[in-house]
Amino acid sequence: MRGINKWVAATVGILLLVLAAIPAYGINLNTDGPRPGATTDDYVFVRFGDAPLASYDGSVSGYEATKPGKGQKLDLNSPAARKYGNRLAAQRQNYLKWLAKRYPQVQIVTEYAVTFNGVGLKLNGATLRDVQGGPGAVQAGLSASFGKAMSASHGVIGTPALWSALGGQESAGSGIKVGVIDSGVDQSHPFLHDAGMTAPAGYPMGDARFTSNKVIVAKVFHQSPWLTAEAIDSHGTHVAGTIAGRAGTAAPLATGLSGVAPGAWLGNYNVFPGHVASAKSLFIAKAVEEAVIDGMDVLNLSLGGTAHQGSDILSMAVDAAVDAGVVVAIAAGNEGPGHYTVGSPGIADKVITVAAVTNAHVFAPTVYAAALPGPVLARTGDGNGELRETKTGTYAVWADFAGGDTLACTPLSGTPLTGMIALLQRGVCTFAEKVNNAAAAGAVAVIMYQREDVDGEPIAMSTDGVTIPAVMIRRDDGKAMAAWTGDRTVTLEKTAERAGVASNLADFSSWGPTPAYMLKPDVAAIGTDVYSSVPGGGYAVFGGTSMATPHVAGASALLLAHSRANGRGWGPAEVKAALMGTARPGASTDDPLKVGAGMIDLARAVSPPAMAMPSSLSFGLVRPVGSHLYQMSFRLTNTSGAAAVFAMSDSLGGKVTVSPGSVALAAGQSALVTVTVADRGAPSPGQGGYPELRRGRVVAEAPGVGSIRVPYLYVMDYNR
Repeated sequence: MRGINKWVAATVGILLLVLAAIPAYGINLNTDGPRPGATTDDYVFVRFGDAPLASYDGSVSGYEATKPGKGQKLDLNSPAARKYGNRLAAQRQNYLKWLAKRYPQVQIVTEYAVTFNGVGLKLNGATLRDVQGGPGAVQAGLSASFGKAMSASHGVIGTPALWSALGGQESAGSGIKVGVIDSGVDQSHPFLHDAGMTAPAGYPMGDARFTSNKVIVAKVFHQSPWLTAEAIDSHGTHVAGTIAGRAGTAAPLATGLSGVAPGAWLGNYNVFPGHVASAKSLFIAKAVEEAVIDGMDVLNLSLGGTAHQGSDILSMAVDAAVDAGVVVAIAAGNEGPGHYTVGSPGIADKVITVAAVTNAHVFAPTVYAAALPGPVLARTGDGNGELRETKTGTYAVWADFAGGDTLACTPLSGTPLTGMIALLQRGVCTFAEKVNNAAAAGAVAVIMYQREDVDGEPIAMSTDGVTIPAVMIRRDDGKAMAAWTGDRTVTLEKTAERAGVASNLADFSSWGPTPAYMLKPDVAAIGTDVYSSVPGGGYAVFGGTSMATPHVAGASALLLAHSRANGRGWGPAEVKAALMGTARPGASTDDPLKVGAGMIDLARAVSPPAMAMPSSLSFGLVRPVGSHLYQMSFRLTNTSGAAAVFAMSDSLGGKVTVSPGSVALAAGQSALVTVTVADRGAPSPGQGGYPELRRGRVVAEAPGVGSIRVPYLYVMDYNR
């Protein structure tokens, strides 16, 4: 950690303190475990009043601003940063002296200064009320638990056009550092090889055993001192491959495999080390802060937990990382369908929150049985659950042996399924538990069908740690097989690449708005049938907003690389504006609360005709009566390179007014555009009126130049 000021570096070692075990909460989608987001009363954060270094704007007399300007990154070694950092350190020390005197049992877990101004504590019997009464403390809260949110996609998102603009696929993204805050990155994987690459000056950082000239940082963030940055779980390595897997890699199911930004460097910030399924926000926030200190240009957080009305430490930390000049891409979550299901920290304002849409292909096995009208596409598990060879045999319905229970969450007595293929239903417990129970009962494979409340496509399952293969099929197909009384011979044909329908909203993808009525997600990207690396040199097909997010992180790396090569000076706001403004409708929906601005399109994002900042508008609650003016503005900048006249239109047709109606801008010129909610109408039929989510898009279009879209949301509150 060269060049880090002592007031930052002094507390890094605190992360390795021996702390009591924290209960685990399963990952979001791919194991079917309970959603993370529970809190443990013993771990808390305390925030102090001054802004952290990344966000400080110079408002304190005698201290210059440290927040970087447009297209710049935070300089921790500047005189202003050192001076203001000493002020923050003094505030923390004053509080910690008070804490040691009043509540000596409280343990200091970590300290923050860059992306959060405060401390993380383990209470050891003290209360939240106790510790929030100290000098300088303005907020205290519980530390939530977060879990991992779990090819042909390049053509769908327009990556080849940007590869070409950067001079070729193999080195595209070179010079950009992408931090992967996840379950580790296998630096020895062939998809992540470092041949021809050189680590930048000052790297590698962290545990050199797990670094290379491509994976240039390896750090672990967890309360256990025995865990390392090594990638054990598959999730982080899969994400890393999608971001920056080397071009032209040969893999069993695909030739010429490539990440989005093959030339980029990667940072491994392991917050799910070993077999840990959930992480405390205190440690993830520290990983974010260290990634900023380490000079990462982009962060990928394919993780999430339950969102709450107020801000949490991780949401504040990721927004401050953006203030520091870092692009942050975060998974929307896998809790869809349904409104208000976007998770934290995807609710953060300044980050890019990513929804998932379908791929142009599927990697799928096929199920043949007399109970089915024809061949049925399935989804497979990862690890030992992957179906590598065709299997034929007799299937047995789990409920026939479990008193009508179809779920397989309770083991059977003995081995009544010896030599058979078990048919069981998704729900309640994890996929791995179900498959292992079937294996213990003698089954040689598992066919799982969708749970009762999901009439959608089957999903890819996380089945690490199982001993037999497993596939998932649709609910109705599974019920037909369960009710079949004839020949129960079934053939499971091994996984193969097949054509799919691109850009349909994935049925698991979380919908907005946030609890505070903010429009989220921001964009959508490919999140199904994503084929990428897993530890040990293997490959697997995963699905989830976890898989969509690294497409956006990689896309951001390409846009930053192109900006640097052409002297455009883009930072996080410009990258977000370019991706959102040029996004296109999804194949199945253009609803801003499902896909944000739409499907990212790098062929357009690299040369946007204009940029809007902010890139979306969230009005909050709107009363249908009274004289209050509900109004927001965005700054429209002509980035086309030529003079243009942009005409404004509203997709809702008069529900909002846009002023001015057209804007004439010279190249590089900006103007303020004001959007006012004119809607004072009655509730829509069948809505009940409390409250009603109304969303649309303002379109700014210049003939012969192009157009951008600015999504907006307002919530009609008929109960006020």
